[in-house]
Amino acid sequence: MQLDDAVAVVGLSGRFPGADSPTRFWENIQAGRESLTRLTTQQLAAAGVTPEEYRHDSYVPVRGVLDDVDLFDAELFGYPPREAELMDPQQRLLLQCARTALEEAGHGAGGGRVGVFVGTSMSSYLLHHLLRRPELEEDVGLLPIMVGNDKEHAATRIAYRLGLTGPALAVQTACSTSLVAVHYAARSVLHGECDLALAGGASITLPQHVGYRYQRHGILSPDGRCRAFDRRAAGTVAGSGVGVVLLKRALDAQRDGDVVHALIRGSAVNNDGGDKVGYTAPSVAGQTAVIRAALRAAGITPAEIDYVETHGTGTELGDGIEIAALTAAFRDGPERRGDCAIGSLKPNIGHLDAAAGIASFIKAVLALKHRVLPPSINCEEPNPDLRLEESPFRVNREARPWPSSGAPRRCGVSSFGIGGTNAHVVLEEAPPAAPPAADRQRPAEIVVQSARTREGVLAAGADLVRHLDTQRPPLGDIAHTLQTGRAHLEWRRAVTVSGLDGLGAALDAAAVRQVPRSSSLVLQFPGQGSQYAGMAAGLHREIPQFRTVFDHCLTLLEPRLAADLDRLLTPDRPTADDAAELRETRLAQPALFVTQYALAQVLTGWGLRPKALLGHSVGEYTAACLAGAMSLEDSLRLVAARGDVMARAPRGTMLAVLAPEPAVRSRLDGTLSVAAVNAPSVTVVGGTVEEVDALARRLAAEGTATRALRVGHAFHTALMAPVLEEFRALAGSVTFSRLRIPVVSNVTGDFMNRRRGHSADYWTEHLREPVRYADGLARVLALPSPIVLEVGPGRALTGLALQQDAAGRAALATTMPRPAEEPADAARMLFDAVGTAWSAGATVDWAAHHAGAERRRVPLPTYRFTRTRHWIDAPGAVPRTTTGTPPDAPVGTATDAAVCTEIGTAVRPAAPAEAPTAGSTHAESALTGIWSRLLGTRGIGPDSDFFELGGHSLLAVSLLTGIQETFGVELSLNDTYRARTLGAQATLITNRRGEDAGVPDRRTDSV
Repeated sequence: MQLDDAVAVVGLSGRFPGADSPTRFWENIQAGRESLTRLTTQQLAAAGVTPEEYRHDSYVPVRGVLDDVDLFDAELFGYPPREAELMDPQQRLLLQCARTALEEAGHGAGGGRVGVFVGTSMSSYLLHHLLRRPELEEDVGLLPIMVGNDKEHAATRIAYRLGLTGPALAVQTACSTSLVAVHYAARSVLHGECDLALAGGASITLPQHVGYRYQRHGILSPDGRCRAFDRRAAGTVAGSGVGVVLLKRALDAQRDGDVVHALIRGSAVNNDGGDKVGYTAPSVAGQTAVIRAALRAAGITPAEIDYVETHGTGTELGDGIEIAALTAAFRDGPERRGDCAIGSLKPNIGHLDAAAGIASFIKAVLALKHRVLPPSINCEEPNPDLRLEESPFRVNREARPWPSSGAPRRCGVSSFGIGGTNAHVVLEEAPPAAPPAADRQRPAEIVVQSARTREGVLAAGADLVRHLDTQRPPLGDIAHTLQTGRAHLEWRRAVTVSGLDGLGAALDAAAVRQVPRSSSLVLQFPGQGSQYAGMAAGLHREIPQFRTVFDHCLTLLEPRLAADLDRLLTPDRPTADDAAELRETRLAQPALFVTQYALAQVLTGWGLRPKALLGHSVGEYTAACLAGAMSLEDSLRLVAARGDVMARAPRGTMLAVLAPEPAVRSRLDGTLSVAAVNAPSVTVVGGTVEEVDALARRLAAEGTATRALRVGHAFHTALMAPVLEEFRALAGSVTFSRLRIPVVSNVTGDFMNRRRGHSADYWTEHLREPVRYADGLARVLALPSPIVLEVGPGRALTGLALQQDAAGRAALATTMPRPAEEPADAARMLFDAVGTAWSAGATVDWAAHHAGAERRRVPLPTYRFTRTRHWIDAPGAVPRTTTGTPPDAPVGTATDAAVCTEIGTAVRPAAPAEAPTAGSTHAESALTGIWSRLLGTRGIGPDSDFFELGGHSLLAVSLLTGIQETFGVELSLNDTYRARTLGAQATLITNRRGEDAGVPDRRTDSV
């Protein structure tokens, strides 16, 4: 199948009457449901319809109602409450649907060359709600109100809020708006202007819960029922809805493993011109021409079209003209009689104006996807005036399987706008997906979830588990989709699992963390004593990136070691002889370096870029190499030489003493030295065996706990003195460079000078002087929100960090098993550490994490919006006091803004001017009132940041006006950017006035 000029539909999102998702939308269509609402007298009265009006003989109380248009997740999109209230609900729902379409396609991480082509109907919210409340203009000015409601901003608002950098165009062609948007989005993708494109439209006419007066020969139905192509067809019904699709070049979608719902084979747009009876009338010639042009663009003949989703308004004039145009366009092929099905969506949900085309498009895409010819309802007897029996068409009045002729199933979609702009799109069923690769699965995967709130994370987990009850995509694809296809928000959790069956329990047990504003990733490397035979086996087998670097290091080391490290480090079942051999210093130190370096390269290759490095003894060599102080070749040569000379030093032993360094030093004599300070109350001593044994006995008698270390030398003590000069000479042949990453020195317990830190003298001193790990760890733990990963075998350093991090500020994790743990757990433990780092705020390159593995995006539950009421009621309307919450969900009230969404809905209480906080100045108190009016936000204090609360340049202009009127002080926009907090602005105002600025009497009532 040729895909060169095809465009793939990879994402769908929409809300329509009776359906909050495309899935429910299709269920309603396939079942032949009419989703129009017949309004009660109570609903009509609440909407302001008088009894005289709704009792009129010609009044029809029917409309396609869209539920909960007053609800919006403002916080997720960064809007302050007041700005959200002032925004057209059409644009709010478009923004939510755009995000959902991206997530549904697995492209929701945000940003990128994504185009936006959308349009809306006129903002009836502006006309009937906002402009009828003059106090709003007084509070915030007219410009913010117009920016929130002008149709021109619909596309650019989405691009701005979602960080999309492709073309962003508002499309406005009346009823054909959203299908015209699909046409131009597809062209933009094919021409390379963007990699993905969002296309769609929204129409919400307010008030929703009102009917209309029927006018004979008008476009509205006399009884509130649309009967497209029926003998009794007499008009349509108005409805509200929103839909968005995501488009991608078909070849790119196939290459990237996207789920493809259908293909766009071709499309066309034209205008009727003046050759028709009136501006609002349709044209046979114009519609015929656009259908022919779309078929030519698709390279498809009419005979290859099985179904047409028509404009189908059910009006006296419209149906006849549309059938005449279709018949004329299809005469270009072989003569056909009734073998092409036609249908219309408008009898189901009404005419959605600017969203009508996208609703029909989504219906057709889903019909192809499910291989079902959808029913066109309310057509009991086709209109004989249409002469369908003489045409290629028949009205498909019941759902039936869509048969295949051996060629791909294809259909057309039409949408015609008042004013004459016509659009037609030719769709084709998606090609079969390539079979999955046989070797796609790893022993474990990291499943990540994030949300704006903790409750959102929990809801995402519940949704995922529920989804997996019926859908069982590969675990690797689930992990990949969540990692690369979702935005990473501030509340997070991550779990490492080996299969789908344990996922629910793992998510329930996982901690949900809030990511700090900034974090500091630190890699720390353990020293000698942590190594064990077979320690690299699991990573070498399961992680290709580790295996590549590890093997390369061993190749470089081979001329310098008279031993086979691979034999000692990679067997799953090492022998006792292997373990004994690896305890030798000359092998232990290069073995640790190779393992740590390879693992660190894996982590940094996955995007985990450390802000600092800390090693313990020989572990500092790995840190120095990663930081750029030495080349890999020099590092390996120096570590091997170090292990060799230290192995030839006089024999000795070491003792860990559970006491502070000063107390331990006072007990030392002879050759005894402090070798390391591992914690404030853990000091390591080294010396001859006899002297160390004697010290242990003395300390035991005093009641001081000790532990003998299984070593054959007293590292970092006076017993190293005989080999220092030999090592200095070896280190002198190494070229040292400036550090690229900060490294904490074992010698000083502080960060090294990045220019002059490393030298032969430094490393010689490092070999002899005690390891001041506790001091170095304290420096690391003092960094902003530290994330500390132990890169190497075991968890000795992590245990020390847990003891020293009394406040629990750090996120700590180990990356490799201990000797008693199975090598098979190595990948899982590493993935656990990566998940911990990500949950704590570290950046992970998830694409690199999956490098070499074939991964596909799979449909998974999308973000559950925390929908809160942001609404300004029309004057005279009955305020809505409760929301359409799901069963068993708490209902928000004016005093209890509970979250009860989809995660639930909440009624946001109005934000009155706040009372002054204790200790606030007069300027702060008055300024709080101004901020509260502009932002609609509560809880404002001296440290509150105007722009972090959602303020922007337009609101800042209104802020400056309020300051001038209240205080008589003129500030500039630059002043608001420099003095962002309430306290800073109040101070600036006070200083400009000379003394504490009181509140002028003329504005006292505003505070």
